[in-house]
Parts: sequence; C-alpha cells; structure tokens
Amino acid sequence: MALSVGFEGTDQTSPVIAASVEAIAAGTMVLSLATADAAGTPHANMAFFALGSEFDLFFVSEPSTRHGQNSSARADAAAAIWLPPPEFGEGLRGMQVSGECGAVAGTEAEAAFEAYRGRFPSFGGDPDVRAAYLAGTGAASLYRLRVARLRLVDEPHLGRRNYLELRVLR
Repeated sequence: MALSVGFEGTDQTSPVIAASVEAIAAGTMVLSLATADAAGTPHANMAFFALGSEFDLFFVSEPSTRHGQNSSARADAAAAIWLPPPEFGEGLRGMQVSGECGAVAGTEAEAAFEAYRGRFPSFGGDPDVRAAYLAGTGAASLYRLRVARLRLVDEPHLGRRNYLELRVLR
C-alpha cells in the first residue's frame, strides 16, 4: 500500500514523508485515539487500526462506546502512533495526527473494510458480516479518522529531533 497524498510544510519530499508514515504505521497495530464529547470532556482509548492510501486511519468499534458517541457529537479527533525506541530518548519514531473521525457506511466503508481486512485477514470473512459493516447495520461499525494534520518524528530517516509539522494534501 502506498500513500497517494502529498504533504505541505517541509522541505522533505512527499515520497520520503510517505515512506516514513507507512513504516511507522506498519510497525504497530494499535493507536491511541483522543476524542471529546459535545461539552469538550476528553477521552482516550486504544484501537487496532489500518492505514488507507489517502492517509485515513480505519478502526472498528461499537457506536455505544464513549469514543463512538464522542465522534458522533464532535468529529474532531487526534491519534498517536509510535514505535518503541531502541533506547531511552534515542531513535524516536512516531506521529501525532488530527482530523475528523466518524463511522462510515456505503462507498466510504468499502475502502475502510478492504484496508482493515488487508491488515487483519481474519476480519469480516463472512459475507453477511461484510454486508452489515458496509451498510452500517451491525453491532460494530467501521470508523475513519481522516488525517488533516500530522506531527512526524522519524530520527533514523529524517534526522535527530526533526519534528515535522505537516498538512495533508488530497
């Protein structure tokens, strides 16, 4: 899978940034997601995720969860994805992202389903389960965090303490 987006905010080329994002995402299966309710009360959770080609982060959850309810009330969300450093404070690799988050159905759910199944082959193998996810009628739903902004650190590939503040271009 190759990212098909560009990045604004750095002298680094988009292919270098994309390769870094893809490698970090491939190196871990879990992200930390931050949402807030309508009143602004924050909530954090962890979720298994898959990266889509347009820099969407897809995950599965139940709409009844706190983060499911939060994303229905307020689409703004953030996530952190990181790899364990080889030693304390050295070789840092990770990203903090922000964008809009919510459940998807129909055509948008197809991309989510395929990315998620590509990463987790045991997911949704039953045709009825697939149909429920695509229609948004199951107990759990497919969610998408459409990344708009990114803070990236990849010391082995982009330099020590080189934190890049980027905007995703679609």
